[in-house]
Amino acid sequence: MPSYREERQGALHPTDMKFSTIWTRINIAGLFGKRLSRRRPEPIALDRETEVRALLARPPFGITDVADSALPLYDRALTHRSYANGGEYPAVTFEDNERLEFLGNYVLDFVIADHLYGEYDLPPGEMNRRLQVTRNTKLAEIVRRQGLGIDAAVRGHGQAPTDSIVADAFEALIGAIYLDRGLSVARDVVLAIFEEEIAGCDTHRNYRGRLQEYVARENLGELEYAFRQTGPGNCPVWAARVTVGGVPSGEGRAKTKQGAAMLAAKEALGRFGEG
Repeated sequence: MPSYREERQGALHPTDMKFSTIWTRINIAGLFGKRLSRRRPEPIALDRETEVRALLARPPFGITDVADSALPLYDRALTHRSYANGGEYPAVTFEDNERLEFLGNYVLDFVIADHLYGEYDLPPGEMNRRLQVTRNTKLAEIVRRQGLGIDAAVRGHGQAPTDSIVADAFEALIGAIYLDRGLSVARDVVLAIFEEEIAGCDTHRNYRGRLQEYVARENLGELEYAFRQTGPGNCPVWAARVTVGGVPSGEGRAKTKQGAAMLAAKEALGRFGEG
């Protein structure tokens, strides 16, 4: 059994039908045309293909079987307009990610809003406040803090990727995942990334934060998390163990490291009588 170390395409979800209905009613297809570009996509360079495939294969994306025909879609999601209009000679034309960013922004907000509505009994104003985790500056921070790799993979011309560029590429990538894999997969990816961010908005459900405060308040010693991963790379299951003052105090298993750590902290709080 692997030791601890530091460090779903399933049945149709009801919101898939709800989102599809909304999408049809506002005739969004009329804005975007066909799901993939109307223009025949140019094949991407081998080194770029390797980079894009590697990014998509890593958690929390876990997409390892990208069709060759879909690769230009993901490449476009990671291409800023400054690169697409870089003025190279001989002239090379690339599509930028602006349209995909527009689509991904709405997919992202829908998934988070739907999750908040279904999982949290909150008034509209509070749900709107928590939806602010998707604002651009927050997105760039999440990309870098979670090591998603988007900031390294986005292509620009003559400048380091700013927070705005990284955030736009993130949203464009969500749009590309939605177009290629559908809402169910896009939802899984979004919630895997934002699980801890959303829980952090709820002082009761933020078990990691509560445990940290309790351990510090009671002077119980060092708080540490250890992780191990099982299952295939494209569908990992994470196990987390939390120790307090060197004593194992809780364990949890989930689809993401953040979720597993949250459950481990919840169990630890229960043992301390703080659940």
